[in-house]
Amino acid sequence: MKKSLFSIAYSFPGLSVILIGKRNIGLWLTALLFVFLLPSNFKAQGSFGILPGVTNEDAAFPGPYSNAPRQFQILIAHVPISLFTNKYITSISFSLQGSYTNAWPLTDTTFGSYEIYLSKGVPPPNIQMNFAANIVGTQTMVKSGSLMIPAGSVPAGNSSNPYAYTLVFDTPYLYTGGNLVIEIRHTGHNNPVDVPVRTIDTNTMVNTTYFSACWQQDNGITKFNFPFIRINSVQSLEGLGVKSVTIDEGFSVYPNPVKDYLYVKGDKEITEINVFNAAGQKILSQKNKANVPKLGTSSLSKGVYFLQMIDQEGNSTSAKFVKE
Repeated sequence: MKKSLFSIAYSFPGLSVILIGKRNIGLWLTALLFVFLLPSNFKAQGSFGILPGVTNEDAAFPGPYSNAPRQFQILIAHVPISLFTNKYITSISFSLQGSYTNAWPLTDTTFGSYEIYLSKGVPPPNIQMNFAANIVGTQTMVKSGSLMIPAGSVPAGNSSNPYAYTLVFDTPYLYTGGNLVIEIRHTGHNNPVDVPVRTIDTNTMVNTTYFSACWQQDNGITKFNFPFIRINSVQSLEGLGVKSVTIDEGFSVYPNPVKDYLYVKGDKEITEINVFNAAGQKILSQKNKANVPKLGTSSLSKGVYFLQMIDQEGNSTSAKFVKE
């Protein structure tokens, strides 16, 4: 069986398109051209890519879920993520190594600090064992602060939905093209169990051509296996809002328009609420412990905002609301 180079899945209204690149990349480019020639009404509003998409690869790296402090970078060439150009990247997630058959963690697990940075970067074959040298332009911090991962929320590596736990960004990142660098810095967590995510080996062709990665060890920075990663994006910040009042048929946001207080009612427990302005900047954030979350909005200026709600499993849903 031939190994695929990468795969990107895009969802269109009434249509799902999966692009699978192979070592004969001409076929992939043909498929890519077909997508760009689709009528404008098929334009993706919410989309995701699972990289690198190769088969029969199950190497490991404990970085994203390590209980020790970690700093590492993953480099992605432009070609595998070209359909994300001029879209906002909103979150990422990883998959446990396939040999793990039980969900993680066994108990609620907290990272004292978990930071994610995005930027343009050098081509993956030109990776340097120097974090700063791999960055082109300015790094953008998209996530910071402590991170609590609820028990059992990271499914086993052989699960039918191995990317279920989502690292939701505080600020969506506008990807304008070029090579991408995702850098993660965290302080480790308070759980004695350390689990690896699924990766491809550093020696594979795809890992030296389209993807690469490096991490900080005690004796310096070294290359490591590229982790399988799901990248989620929206066409625009308005793409974060499915409906202005009812969301996912299970949540309601009211009143809308709002003056002083905004309420969220739904079937799932909401643990965190964030508000973004039209520029994608997070301007309000609130941890929630109430059955019906209540957010004070009197300090907001009149205009359109985006409300992001994160449930106890780390999943995110969003809506647009108007402050009057």
